[in-house]
Amino acid sequence: MVGTPEINKVIRKILSPTLRENGFHKVNTRHNWGWNDHCIWVLDIAAVGKSFSDVTGWSPMSIIVELGIYYDFIPPRDEIKISAKGELLPKIYQCDVRYDLSCNLDQSKYTKNFYNRAEKERNDIWWIQPDGSNIEEVINDIKQDFLHNGLKWLIRNSNVETAYAEIEKEEDSYNKFYNAMYFAKHLNDNERLDMYSKLLEQEQKKFD
Repeated sequence: MVGTPEINKVIRKILSPTLRENGFHKVNTRHNWGWNDHCIWVLDIAAVGKSFSDVTGWSPMSIIVELGIYYDFIPPRDEIKISAKGELLPKIYQCDVRYDLSCNLDQSKYTKNFYNRAEKERNDIWWIQPDGSNIEEVINDIKQDFLHNGLKWLIRNSNVETAYAEIEKEEDSYNKFYNAMYFAKHLNDNERLDMYSKLLEQEQKKFD
């Protein structure tokens, strides 16, 4: 069965150079960061693993690719790792907005026998053959979706006003009010800062 080192070798060959050319400064194969003004870009590649494989039928080395942006003016909920150079290295789950890259390959020959229909139809996982025979095809497809969709998403949401407007469209929740409050503060939107501060306080009382 193919292992992580073999997959990582292909990632470094095909995807890593593209990330370096397009806004990522710390490229570590599966965990990658870029610092762009107040935005920290994250691209994370994760294998689905054996437990997920046993339940769903996806091969255990199949991968998910997730993008995220952490805005440095929003205080983190938990501690963020700092590099030796003093750079913040948020994990994907610590990002304030997130986006899944999508597979554009026909994977029906691998998923046609899945019991769960939802698993058959999902396009956020790339199937990797146990013998590794399709790794290059997979990483090339990830590269193309990053260039055609993921990079545009990162650039669009690195415009703070655009990201603020998108967050305001979210369903009301503690997370929305928390983020929107700090966006309002950063943009000197004092009217909405007051509004979201009060909404956050009300939401916190529900938990208390």
